[in-house]
Amino acid sequence: MAMPSQVKMGARVLRELGEYARALPASDARHRPSPPESGLVVDVGSGQAPHPRADLIVDKYVADDFERGSALVIDKPLVVGDGHALPFADHAFSYIITSHVLEHATDPVVFASEMQRVAEAGFIQVPGRRAELTFGWPFHPWLIDREGSALVFCPRGEAKAPDGDYFHRAFTDSAVFALWFAAHRDDWHHSVHWERSFDVRVEGASAAPQTADLDVELTLRTLNEMSVVGPTGALRATLRCPADHGVLADEPSALHCESCGRSYPVANGVPVLLAEAATTA
Repeated sequence: MAMPSQVKMGARVLRELGEYARALPASDARHRPSPPESGLVVDVGSGQAPHPRADLIVDKYVADDFERGSALVIDKPLVVGDGHALPFADHAFSYIITSHVLEHATDPVVFASEMQRVAEAGFIQVPGRRAELTFGWPFHPWLIDREGSALVFCPRGEAKAPDGDYFHRAFTDSAVFALWFAAHRDDWHHSVHWERSFDVRVEGASAAPQTADLDVELTLRTLNEMSVVGPTGALRATLRCPADHGVLADEPSALHCESCGRSYPVANGVPVLLAEAATTA
């Protein structure tokens, strides 16, 4: 027979589990994208979980999964690009999704400016300071706070999550812990639903202790070995040179900027619109 203390503990557990479950719908609504039913939607840094509503996905590292939780998933038309220089026309999209991406940025202000240039509205989610110092990710250079409507990026410096591996395992292994986390997501993640503009402030420079590797030749080889498609039709029409936003003309296995003269490779139909991949005549 269970002891009275065990009975009380069991009742408490059941009560709290019920509270967490009831809190989930509202928490989930605050912390998930809300793209419109119509208009073009782009998911930048979609990684292992592209949003179902996305018409186009953008990723920089297709040959290196170091900065992702698991392997890259490509189930939409793909452009290889960098959020600091998005290769799209102004106001090309109705909505842009950047979920757990902006914390990777070397210059969050430039990245945020590019998001607002190419889209009318969007969704941002980043781990907050508490999450960074509890779980920890070596490829994140920032500790991020929210002050009103502004996201404030502070250099991470030498700050680390001393027991990060333990908490990552707990999240993976314990459904109860994952449920508790989801019910209290406001304490861990900053999610911003924005229209027309949003505020980002950076207090100092920072660099991540470790980052993914960008190898252009390996990227091209990887794309040629993958089952991928590039943008066509209305999506192709959104593409611009990442350097000067010039119009891109089709060439054999390349896109050529008519204004600056740079050319960018196309592998297996996917344009690689990165500064590191550009060539000039």
